[in-house]
Amino acid sequence: MKAVLFLTVVLSGVLAVTAVPGQIHFSHGFRNSFEAVEPVQGTQELLQENHVVENEAGVLVPEAEEPEMLSAGEALSVEGRFFACPAGWIRYKSSCYLYVSAGRSWTSAAANCNSLGATLASVHDLFDYSFLQQLTSRGGGTLAWMGGLYFQGWRWVDQSPFNYNFWSAQHTVSRYQCIHLNTRVGWSNNNCGNGWPSICVKNTDTC
Repeated sequence: MKAVLFLTVVLSGVLAVTAVPGQIHFSHGFRNSFEAVEPVQGTQELLQENHVVENEAGVLVPEAEEPEMLSAGEALSVEGRFFACPAGWIRYKSSCYLYVSAGRSWTSAAANCNSLGATLASVHDLFDYSFLQQLTSRGGGTLAWMGGLYFQGWRWVDQSPFNYNFWSAQHTVSRYQCIHLNTRVGWSNNNCGNGWPSICVKNTDTC
């Protein structure tokens, strides 16, 4: 009789609980009793502390880190490390420019720029020329040597192409072989021995 009673209890347990890999199904009576159980206190705090979140599938995964953002001041500081020009030089496009007010011949001006790791400035569009005119005006001058030189044709000493012209006057190249800007008009060629201010330029990667 005891054996029969024991088997009855075992069979009732088997029918009440069906084991499926990774999941347990409870009978109606058991389910109701489990639904009333409250979550363990402090669970959310523990998950937050370990940077764990629940994704759309209900799986706990590590919390994605927010990308580190730079403040405006920090961004300018980083940019400055790569693009700042030396003291006294002015940044324009990807280069640094220096207006040299001391009067020098074209050859002496070119040598001075070279000693600073630069060359006399070249011009490739109207914006470039306007910038150099403004730079000269702010320096208190009206004329300044640029890097234009006649040698078997007009060329720039920085070896960039001579692909833009803005002549206000063009004199005979047999006597006037160096180009200077004028803050009021376009450029012109004149005697290379004239003692005028000049403009040096160097790339930002050498500043």
